[in-house]
Amino acid sequence: MQTIRPPALEDSIKLVLLGAIWSSAFMCIEVALGDFSPFAIASWRIVIAALSLAPVVLIMQLNFPRDIKTWALFTATGLLYNAFPFTLISWGQQFISSGTTSIVIASGTFISLLLSHYLTHDDRFSIPKFTGVAIGFSGVVVLIGAEALDGSPTAVAGQVAIVAAVTLYILSSLIIRRITGVPTLVISAGVLLTSSAYMGPLMFLFDDPLPKQPDWTSVAALIYLGLVPTAFAYLLRIQIIQQVGTTFLSQVSLLIPVFGLFWGWLFLNEVPTKASWIALIFVLGGMIVTRLPWTPSRIY
Repeated sequence: MQTIRPPALEDSIKLVLLGAIWSSAFMCIEVALGDFSPFAIASWRIVIAALSLAPVVLIMQLNFPRDIKTWALFTATGLLYNAFPFTLISWGQQFISSGTTSIVIASGTFISLLLSHYLTHDDRFSIPKFTGVAIGFSGVVVLIGAEALDGSPTAVAGQVAIVAAVTLYILSSLIIRRITGVPTLVISAGVLLTSSAYMGPLMFLFDDPLPKQPDWTSVAALIYLGLVPTAFAYLLRIQIIQQVGTTFLSQVSLLIPVFGLFWGWLFLNEVPTKASWIALIFVLGGMIVTRLPWTPSRIY
């Protein structure tokens, strides 16, 4: 497994950029759901991203790996990071807003700490880190609990689907760290190509990939979704994972709610609920606690 280094300022800048880009995906999914099914959105997102990155690999004269092991890792990553979570998020957003989705994504920080701590040798968490993320994750509990008390079973189901997607994201991060000696661009294109190899045909076989007279905003949202929050963000994500680890990347989950609520308010006129604001305060509070300069104490 590739060894990581301590985060630098440039890594923090990349993390903020990734948070802004990644959170815009939920807004685009909400728009695209006006004309496309959840599975079609996930499939087109993967296919568009694959078609945009594969030619770049060829233009830059990079070589795809030829060993079966690497392509098996590409396939496993594609299932856990592309096929399943993209479909789950699109399905879940039928019942919850883009802003709520971005807050639920914050649960990825807590899940990432647990999985990385027990499944890697150099990406451990300390008591201060654990305390901070626990506070942040409690905000997600507040959000889901509020929906349950309001008697919104579909909204709760949508949020649970998002949590499941986040868990798969984290598992894919651990697999990516096992891919060594391969350029970030090649990994991104390879994973997306293996995903599109089955998602594309399945979309045409079992779904309606090309609805009649779709609104131009839905099509534009779908194209943007494939090019920016998927293809470009994929490059950033894999680079961060390989250089500074999954735990550092997981902090993007604490940035996504801020940007997600902002994009939803700016472009979709979504007004956050009281539960959303309370959840956001917990999430940001957890982020601050995590970054306090306490003496590190490892949890074994």
